[in-house]
Amino acid sequence: GLVALRLPLPLSILMALVSSTIMGWLVERLTLRPLIGQPLISAFLMTFAIFMALDGVFQLILKGESKTYATLLSLGEFEVVGTPIRVVQLISFGVVLLVFLLLALFFRFTKTGLGMRATAEDHQLSQSTGINVRTIFSLIWIISAIVASVAGMETAYVMDIHFPLPYIGIKGLIVALFGGLDSLPGALVAGLILGVLENLFAGYLDPLVGGGLKDVAAYALLLIILLVKPYGLFGLKRIERV
Repeated sequence: GLVALRLPLPLSILMALVSSTIMGWLVERLTLRPLIGQPLISAFLMTFAIFMALDGVFQLILKGESKTYATLLSLGEFEVVGTPIRVVQLISFGVVLLVFLLLALFFRFTKTGLGMRATAEDHQLSQSTGINVRTIFSLIWIISAIVASVAGMETAYVMDIHFPLPYIGIKGLIVALFGGLDSLPGALVAGLILGVLENLFAGYLDPLVGGGLKDVAAYALLLIILLVKPYGLFGLKRIERV
């Protein structure tokens, strides 16, 4: 909307959030709700199929062209120890911290957030205690879609957007596994570590081999962590009573 329709920035952000909310609800309602109670692999394959379908749709829309919004929000840059840092990158980091704080408070202190955590642990037991599991599932997908929309907008402001972009989703999965699937602080710490590691690889090792090691860093890090701590840095080892 911001580029194609020449809409104001606040209106474009609002449209993105509303459309992502609707999309998240529709995905859960139409494709994943029928899979409740089925093996986890079924839901995984369904979400992967949806991802591939959406990726194909956006490739048709953009026709393989790169899109950038950085020039629409050019706020200059400054240097820290000789390293140039764009103001928009600093704002992006601030938004990440704000979203993290809001989610942490939501999951810790609200009834709905606690219900989501309980449902993630055992949705059958949660349902027996009176939690509306179907509503919780819908809310989870809506919140996930909104957070993904915010992440997408931030990505568009700091780099060119082109399709296919499968590595972004893969890196998100790596960060989640690295930090621990049940740890919100772990995801934040893992994201920072991965970002620093990728830039170190790009700055010091890529020139020696001609490039390509930056993307290898994420997979190498994941391999090492899973060998040492299969549950991630902050993940909890699950012990089930037999």
